Amino acid sequence: MASLQELTNYEATSPDNVMDVRTEFLEPIHSTGNTFKHTFRIDTMGFLDKNTLLCFKPLANANSGNLRANTFNGVLGSVKRVRLLFGDFEIQDLDSVGMWATLNHLLKMRPDSRLKKMGHYLANQLHTEVLQDTDTSISAQGGLGQTGQIYPNNDTSGINYGLFDNSSATGGGNVAINSFAITDTAGSNIKCAIPLGMLVPALEERNIPLFLFTDYKVFLEVEFNSATSEWCNNIGNNAYNANANLSATDGTVQFTEVELLIDYLIFPSKVQEDYRAETQSDGGLTLDFMNVASVEKTIPVGSANIKQQVEHRINAVDTEIHYLQQIKKLPASVNGWNRVLLDQRSDAISIQNIQYNINGVNVFPEPIFSPLQHYNQLAYNLGQDLQLDKPFFCKDPNTCSSLLSPPSGQILGKFNVNALDLQSTHGNGMIRGNGTMIGNYPIRVIYERKPLPSTQSEVTGNPIACEAEIGVMDVNYFVGQTRLVNVVSMPNGGMNIGVSNL
Repeated sequence: MASLQELTNYEATSPDNVMDVRTEFLEPIHSTGNTFKHTFRIDTMGFLDKNTLLCFKPLANANSGNLRANTFNGVLGSVKRVRLLFGDFEIQDLDSVGMWATLNHLLKMRPDSRLKKMGHYLANQLHTEVLQDTDTSISAQGGLGQTGQIYPNNDTSGINYGLFDNSSATGGGNVAINSFAITDTAGSNIKCAIPLGMLVPALEERNIPLFLFTDYKVFLEVEFNSATSEWCNNIGNNAYNANANLSATDGTVQFTEVELLIDYLIFPSKVQEDYRAETQSDGGLTLDFMNVASVEKTIPVGSANIKQQVEHRINAVDTEIHYLQQIKKLPASVNGWNRVLLDQRSDAISIQNIQYNINGVNVFPEPIFSPLQHYNQLAYNLGQDLQLDKPFFCKDPNTCSSLLSPPSGQILGKFNVNALDLQSTHGNGMIRGNGTMIGNYPIRVIYERKPLPSTQSEVTGNPIACEAEIGVMDVNYFVGQTRLVNVVSMPNGGMNIGVSNL
């Protein structure tokens, strides 16, 4: 029974402290002389939030005013590698991180969010249009510019690409930058910002409890892409009749004002003490993160209309795998038709099939071959549909012959990704136990293509319906794995950590 004193106590009781957010700019502790590699030391307090921003300004050292980040994924392509380390323990090391972030984050966003919101952060601005009427300025080129065809929208995209064929220098003369030009004056350039959750897979599902690692130095290393031609356009390179591809010269863009706008989440002391108490339990506290490995392979040159089969083996012994994603690229188009996506692409092959062998067993009864099957597997992997126009992914013979989006429109089959989903469920926040354990067998990817030569349509003017596919292909696999970090309290009050893939 409550006492009279308790019943007549009208003093307000203070609830637990609510979460606080501490935001501050963090300068790199070390930067290379060429401004491409930067190392940050992160304070070990609170939780590291995935909305922390990597901020920087691109700066031209040549061709000022003619440069712009490609309109497809913007400055995401400028980030080459990201590493996250707790002392000497490597939590994350992802190469080609810009391509991974494009597929797994940017292209999962609704187009209005990707273009209207992220466009202010990433300087991506690629709008497409379906021609409502025949475009007479293009139709003279034969079979192009017809009603229903899909092209980049020159008026609303970040770059006006001019005419789409390569027969005339006039088209190149009309090229212009509509927004976010990169100049040699930092004050005139947009300050770009990339959420750290897009670059560090370990931050996808959880915020990192930095306060547990006070005995260790936490470092974030960011390396920018010095191969400027892979992600940046130069509109001065516009001699379309000479197959120019609008790409910038390597090394013509550097990076200034590089810093982290970092968010530390400060939870009530009870929350932090619960974490510390768990580190004192038997076995300590185990944190699971998503680790993504990048594995490079090649497919040798093929022969036109001849089947070519290759097998790639990926060593993932004694790890838990969540997915495989295959990015593949043909040599630069001899027609200069990579000038929209540049190197930020994954080229389609008109006739291709793929089979995966996991733990010695084929995943599919027969290799999957239709564009719909390939697309479904990617949708299973991403947990949703890819937010792109059909021609970006589909380059099957029917799509090519229909001239839905001719190769000269520069988007046909430019983002075709083969993927395999190995997760049991999606969207439940689980990492450990949600994938597939790989035993002593390597993962085998059996890929087959029947490359076509440059193929012309039979419509008036004989425009090219499919560009040549016989070249050597550079292949990059993204392998999503479980990574565990075990934190144990020591008798002296310190923390001991261990990192493993089991």
